Amino acid sequence: MLSAEQIAHFETFGFIIMRQAFKPQEMEAISRDFDDVLDEDRQGLPFSGEKRQAVMGCIEKRSLLTKLLEDDRIYLPIEQLLGEGFIWNGSDGNLYVGDTHWHPDGSEHDYGCIKVAFYLDPVDKDTGCLRVIPGSHHQPLHGELKPLMLQRERPAATPFGVDGANLPSFPLESEPGDVVFFDQNLWHAAFGGRTGRRMFTLNFFAKPLNEAHMDFVRSGYEGDLKFIKEMQHTQTDELYTQEFLNSESPRIQGMVAHIKALGFK
Repeated sequence: MLSAEQIAHFETFGFIIMRQAFKPQEMEAISRDFDDVLDEDRQGLPFSGEKRQAVMGCIEKRSLLTKLLEDDRIYLPIEQLLGEGFIWNGSDGNLYVGDTHWHPDGSEHDYGCIKVAFYLDPVDKDTGCLRVIPGSHHQPLHGELKPLMLQRERPAATPFGVDGANLPSFPLESEPGDVVFFDQNLWHAAFGGRTGRRMFTLNFFAKPLNEAHMDFVRSGYEGDLKFIKEMQHTQTDELYTQEFLNSESPRIQGMVAHIKALGFK
């Protein structure tokens, strides 16, 4: 459970970090399953390091990883921040290559979307940790930062007079066992990380209340299918496993009921 102070921190700055929420032996088991999923996607081939590998529906592929969704350390904070009836969007497991330039992931329609990140190797500000611009999930700052999107096409662009790595920001340095929660509308980036750094995310949406919310849910699903084509080695048109969609866990059933009704698979 989050304290009132932690909730205020998240709402004001757009992120919180739960330090050492998972024990070393838990992280060893999580890392083994993560590595197994990524190895399976490469069909036994070594990671080339030429481009990012991303496996969509990563944690849904292993029962141990799937249990993270119903774990009190994840489920209860998400319920506090998004409210009852929140829904599952999906997960992704990544081996990163190079920098990740400044961007937000979320909706601009006042819709709650939270990403939960697990880093499986130590990362600091110089080795690829997540950097955020505190409060940038709120307007008007969120909109004022849109010129940063130029750096995704032209990394050398300096719309604010400095390169991406030197933009004023806060580094969310992390050790295995830490869990990072951040609002998907928060502007974030990563610089200086080694090739093949490991990270996976869990993505949750608030209960959709209008058509704009529904459109964002659909676009998130379609975006994940596009990522499969662009970055996975093993191609598929199914984001989730049937075992996951038909889980006997009441918590998971509640999270997936909405996406099942939409016909997502």
